[in-house]
Amino acid sequence: MKNVKRILGLVLACAMLLTVLAGCSMPKIILGGTPTTVGTIDGKEVATGEYLAYMYIQFMDVYFSQGLYQYAQYGMDGWGQELTYGEGDSAQKVSVEEYIRLATRDDMLTQAAMRQLMAKYEITWDEEELKNLEESFSSANEEEFLSMGISKEHLLNAYKNSSLNQPALLNGLYGKGGEREVAEADLKKYFDENYLSYKIISVSLTDTDGKELSATNKKVYTDMLNGYLADYNKDKNFEAVVDTYNKYNAEKNESTEKVEASKDEDNRKNADATDMDEYLVKEIRKLEVGKAAVVEYKASGSTPTAALILRLDPNSDKDLYADSNEAIIRKLKGEELEKEIADLAAKVQIDLKKSAVKKCDPKKFEEMMY
Repeated sequence: MKNVKRILGLVLACAMLLTVLAGCSMPKIILGGTPTTVGTIDGKEVATGEYLAYMYIQFMDVYFSQGLYQYAQYGMDGWGQELTYGEGDSAQKVSVEEYIRLATRDDMLTQAAMRQLMAKYEITWDEEELKNLEESFSSANEEEFLSMGISKEHLLNAYKNSSLNQPALLNGLYGKGGEREVAEADLKKYFDENYLSYKIISVSLTDTDGKELSATNKKVYTDMLNGYLADYNKDKNFEAVVDTYNKYNAEKNESTEKVEASKDEDNRKNADATDMDEYLVKEIRKLEVGKAAVVEYKASGSTPTAALILRLDPNSDKDLYADSNEAIIRKLKGEELEKEIADLAAKVQIDLKKSAVKKCDPKKFEEMMY
């Protein structure tokens, strides 16, 4: 069953879907002989257009995340490759088409389970997010949807469910005022223990073939970074140091573009350490807040790298903690919620007609991409 990362991946697929619909004119796709409905889920009739809408979202996810588009770019048939569906003991190798069909079925069950939970706890979609979604969708042409055998209403509703249900549940249950509200102390504890703020100039210590540089060639870069460090310690202006480095790169690459002066917000990085390169995190944590140093480490455990790092106080960005609450709640409670959704989805009644589902061919969607 889907985990947090997969649901977040579908949100990205939905965003890509909007880009495609708004940015191109789709050819006519005739899905002849398709019945009006494909069966029932959770006791409700599922219109064929609704099923196709969820299938299209899954197609978009696979098309980009699994590299199907790369095969198409070179005139190759990517539908012959096999993908792994499921996790652990339930993992299985299936064709791309079967993967999309399985993902469509599971996604519709997952969304049905989430709708049950939303009804149980009287949770609704965020009004601002809903408004933004509907506005971004409004530019798409109704005729283009119908050419896929999908009404605009069906695709919009599938997009709403795939994009809004999970965050609505997460925030509605665990956010402020929710049935299972996460204590402020727990949110702040996670923030203080995991969030890092820093500025960095990073240089790979490898040649164009990816081989580690000699000690002599490494010293060229570490000397340069140590010079920047001396400049920073003198003026406490990291932006000026970054500008100097950017000018150096422009000259090195013979770029004619003007190097614009950078600002604090351009260079400051705020991140959850659990989402970062663990080897970079170790180097940052070695520094006291407010201190800068030149370090050498292996990025991702393999790429020799030199970096000038300035560690900052995450609390000095007054909006960072508040803006990170939703992400922190997801870290603390996301897996718990996903398990609850998965357990409930496994109990949702489903009765899809094989003959009807078979006529919904995901390969047809690829024709729209050109």
